[in-house]
Amino acid sequence: MQTRYPIRAVAKITGLSLDTLRAWERRYQAVVPERSDRGRQYGPAQIERLLLLNQLVQKGHAIGGIASLADQDLKNLLAQQPSQPIPASEAMADILASVLSAIESFDSARAGDELSRLAAVFRPRDFVYEVAVPLMRELGKRFHDGTLSIAQEHMVSQLLRNLLGSMIRLFRPSNPAMKMVLATPASESHEFGILASAMLVSMAGIEPVYLGPDLTPLEIANTAQRIGAQVVLLGITVVTETTADDVKSLAAAMPEASELWVGGASSTNLDLSNLGRKTVLLKDLPALENECRRWGH
Repeated sequence: MQTRYPIRAVAKITGLSLDTLRAWERRYQAVVPERSDRGRQYGPAQIERLLLLNQLVQKGHAIGGIASLADQDLKNLLAQQPSQPIPASEAMADILASVLSAIESFDSARAGDELSRLAAVFRPRDFVYEVAVPLMRELGKRFHDGTLSIAQEHMVSQLLRNLLGSMIRLFRPSNPAMKMVLATPASESHEFGILASAMLVSMAGIEPVYLGPDLTPLEIANTAQRIGAQVVLLGITVVTETTADDVKSLAAAMPEASELWVGGASSTNLDLSNLGRKTVLLKDLPALENECRRWGH
């Protein structure tokens, strides 16, 4: 049975006030929730629709002009929107300063609010390149110099996982060119790269199956076998004593016709030859997008 959410929970998830939710329903029939003795009840699809509408309204669209559009039309409209110009006084460092400040003080709620605000300002692809990636790099520097704790990194990972996860669902292709499994190998806990990759993959018309970090080769390969994934994308930022063997084991256990794509800061330190299948080394995210276009066509 599909999960249903009461209106107060939906208001918290979408950032819309109770009055706005009721007005959008009553005046524009933006969504039609189910009614029960417990009040309005919303399904996941209705929540995703409200998130889409809210992003478009924040970009200047009148709710009356978009409330009747189909979900796919809303997604197309959002994808076409240019990013709102950032004032000259707000350099990139200034844009991220409030997020970093919240992270430093372990203020998860404020950090989440700031990231959500930026996600509403930027187009999804621009959010990846202009917000998520610079944030990842800065946090990586701080983690390696000891000024960022593991707990803080985990907190940010959870925030980005939730935010990018919701964006991926919004832009999930209706007719994907293929399925891609994204994961990191055992002992690799850094997932920023594959999170950003999943967002870009989704926008390229490919269905991402995001498994997250620290998985054994067998777990990744079994998933790829079960869903018929044409590609497995492995993110590697740190090479351990077992990484090379894990990559070889994964290559051997994957579906026979599937490709193995490897990216991340330390991926160039691995010997990816003679793995017995087509293997693609991704030097950066634009290289990932280029490979996705090959499948898209």
